[in-house]
Amino acid sequence: MRSARQWSVLALRRQPLLPVWVVLLLTLAGLYSGFGTTANLRNIAIQASPLIIAAVGATFVIMTAGIDLSVGSILFLAAAIESSQALISAPAGAVFLAIAAAGLLMGLLNGVAVAMTRVPALIVTLASMQVFRGAGGHITGQQNIDLPAHLRGIGTGSLLGVPAPVLLAALTAIGAGMLFSRTVFGRYTQAVGSNRAAALNAGLPVRSVTAGAYAFAGLLAAVASLTQTARLGAVQPSIGDGFELTVITAVVLGGTSLFGGRGSITGTVLGALVLTTAQTGLVFSGASPYVFDIVRGGVLLTAVIAAGTRWRNLAQTLRLPGRSSSGGGRTISSA
Repeated sequence: MRSARQWSVLALRRQPLLPVWVVLLLTLAGLYSGFGTTANLRNIAIQASPLIIAAVGATFVIMTAGIDLSVGSILFLAAAIESSQALISAPAGAVFLAIAAAGLLMGLLNGVAVAMTRVPALIVTLASMQVFRGAGGHITGQQNIDLPAHLRGIGTGSLLGVPAPVLLAALTAIGAGMLFSRTVFGRYTQAVGSNRAAALNAGLPVRSVTAGAYAFAGLLAAVASLTQTARLGAVQPSIGDGFELTVITAVVLGGTSLFGGRGSITGTVLGALVLTTAQTGLVFSGASPYVFDIVRGGVLLTAVIAAGTRWRNLAQTLRLPGRSSSGGGRTISSA
């Protein structure tokens, strides 16, 4: 039997970002009066919720050794569809189902294009990013559109004192964690990212798994849009702009390998919380909002360099010639 200390050490090894987040919270609370208040911590959790939801979906994509640059544009187009004349007066339940279906279809479009063609995911999603954002701009006319009260509850309501966005983010993370670690789809996702060629040789439905990962990411990006627009009370032309980079940064900061096959839903959640906490700290410090772009870019660049170095070292150790386009990170971890 392991002692409590052994379990604590094991937990820290599995989620090294947890103490980083705690130290960041304590440091900022000591530096700035009001940062450590219940109201501010609640605000951080609410602000992090859309990022957590979208980043959880992106984890599955990156786990397959893919990438999705259209997350922010899916979020914007979903918001634009929500504000359209056809839906803005409809019952909240019908609107939410329609937006979820729209996000699923957008993600599936990406997934099918990536799975069925030899075009890299980077190029596919870069193109769809422009298509989705252009479509959203056409629907909204690049104007702010206020949402009626019945569509704001998912962003401003609460259940037993827990804000609705936080509750939705928690349920999403728990559900995705179970999907990731306890289902065939989750195991296949890891296998495809770990070694695509081996997965094909083993008879795994690689194309279906790839398309499914992108569809799931699109679905959660649309759900994130519902919480974001409801909290703002309006659809704004700038919504989702640059969001894809924040999502990717949260995922890789949480330990998911850009080469696929290794990652953690819990790590992604912690990555999103660290980024949101840092962003809130910058607001308290009075720093320029562009400083967050520098921090985000620096974290992403560091993660890319670290991942590349790790793969080169592994390749040299195993005397591999290098990474093929169909391969992936070979270490698999659970959620």
